[in-house]
Amino acid sequence: MFKILIRRGGIIKKIILYGGGDFAVELATYIVDINAALSLASSNAHGSDLKLTDVISSEPAREQDLTDIIGYSPVFHDHINSISDLEEKYFILSMGNASVRHKIHSRLSEIGAQFLTLVHPLAYVARTSTVGAGSVICPFVFVGPFARVSENCVLNINCSVGHDVEIGTSSVLSPGAMINGHGTTGSAAFLGAGAIMNPNAKLGTLGQLSAGSVLTKSAGDGFLMHGNPAVGRQMVKVN
Repeated sequence: MFKILIRRGGIIKKIILYGGGDFAVELATYIVDINAALSLASSNAHGSDLKLTDVISSEPAREQDLTDIIGYSPVFHDHINSISDLEEKYFILSMGNASVRHKIHSRLSEIGAQFLTLVHPLAYVARTSTVGAGSVICPFVFVGPFARVSENCVLNINCSVGHDVEIGTSSVLSPGAMINGHGTTGSAAFLGAGAIMNPNAKLGTLGQLSAGSVLTKSAGDGFLMHGNPAVGRQMVKVN
């Protein structure tokens, strides 16, 4: 279902991708999928609702691949200062590193940037859940009743977020990760592929749960947890 992206008389939302690498290619594909789904759902289609206009990347971007996916070439930049009409556009961050996402999101928020939420049409998001601005919900994700996904999060393919879960700002769940009922994470938390948080488990701010690990209890801020049951130690001090 769509939680934020809805058709409003053909109004086009212009998108800036911050980052032009591998995840940007996935996001561009999702934009195309969402436009196609919205056109099918509307009897008064006026063209695409979402238009990728700009890509910011300090590293070499996948320019040709992005052009091939969306059918035209967006404008590529190495700095935000060269983007025109910034106040009319929406950011989506296209990187999977939770701490980097958090820092860039904070900087952009300080200058009043707008963020757009992407919910892929093949995801299930319960109507009683909430998804914050700038978050990305990938295909085949489940978000259960009364779950709260904060701003700027990424729930990658095949993730499951149970009822009453709380996910902190800028957190990233890798493919197949699972947070069971009443589980919580702090800001910029990271779950590796296939990682599982048991019911009521907690992962602190900047905490990491490695791929395939199972967290059965609470882990503090900055802890790296590994294994089944997961054990670990603090790797980052959080103020």
